[in-house]
Amino acid sequence: MEMDIGSRLREARESKGLSLEEVQENTKIQKRYLQAIENNEFKVLPGKFYTRAFIREYAAAVGLDPEQVMEEHKGELPTYEDEEAIQYSRVQKTRKETTAKASGGSRVFPSLLTLLVIVGTLFMVWFFLLNNDSSENGKAQDTSESSDEVFVPADSEDDSSEEGQKEEEDAPSDGASDEDQSAEKEQDQAEEKPEVEMNLVEEGSGGFPEHVFEVSGVKEGTLTIELTGTSYLEVHAPKNGENLIQPIEYTIDKSPITVELSGKEQLYIKTGNAPGTTVKVNDQEVEFPNKELSTQKLLLNFKE
Repeated sequence: MEMDIGSRLREARESKGLSLEEVQENTKIQKRYLQAIENNEFKVLPGKFYTRAFIREYAAAVGLDPEQVMEEHKGELPTYEDEEAIQYSRVQKTRKETTAKASGGSRVFPSLLTLLVIVGTLFMVWFFLLNNDSSENGKAQDTSESSDEVFVPADSEDDSSEEGQKEEEDAPSDGASDEDQSAEKEQDQAEEKPEVEMNLVEEGSGGFPEHVFEVSGVKEGTLTIELTGTSYLEVHAPKNGENLIQPIEYTIDKSPITVELSGKEQLYIKTGNAPGTTVKVNDQEVEFPNKELSTQKLLLNFKE
């Protein structure tokens, strides 16, 4: 009798002498999700995309071909209709909670509106009285100032006009000097910025290949991930180290995703949709060797 996908993965794990804790360490998938996969309890997983991504990771970790496993057991995996039903029930629950909150707020709104009208009326009266006092004081001050006229001698007018003309003549030279200094500074910065070099050291194989790159000329900067479609993403520094972004499924409206490179010696990137994912180091693209395969990994080693 043919084994189901969970039993097949469990048998492969046990034949390699691996515990669930060791598989969890290698794949970064929580133990309870690994147990759910072995028991074919896919409703425990976050969604259909995670089910497929996690099974591929599990299969690769125990030495099986992920794509072959997915193809041979595709009838056991949850359908889109199953996932849509779960999402619909969640939407209904959210709407009920929103309606309950709105009904509670409607009782408070009339009282709040009345209070605002009263405060607004008092403010307008105060503002009107304040403006009347200010206008009367202003008129009195204008009357007193108009009686004191000041006459400027003709000589002083000539002197001031000559000084103004001299300042205008000097101004262009100062502006040109500032522009020259700014241009020289930008040119120096451009010359100091090192060129990024990207070398493919090892091309991965299998259903979830890991490609190793050696990157030089990057002391600081930014890793940018741009998406043209939905993709599950992980970014670790170093491999099996701290996760720099939340390991979830990202949509195109979250693009671009950026990570600071300062102080990083190694980055490890996983994607569930390589054709729809563009990875850049300081605006230079790190190209996936396999243009068609969805699930791929990049290991970037930074050198001086």
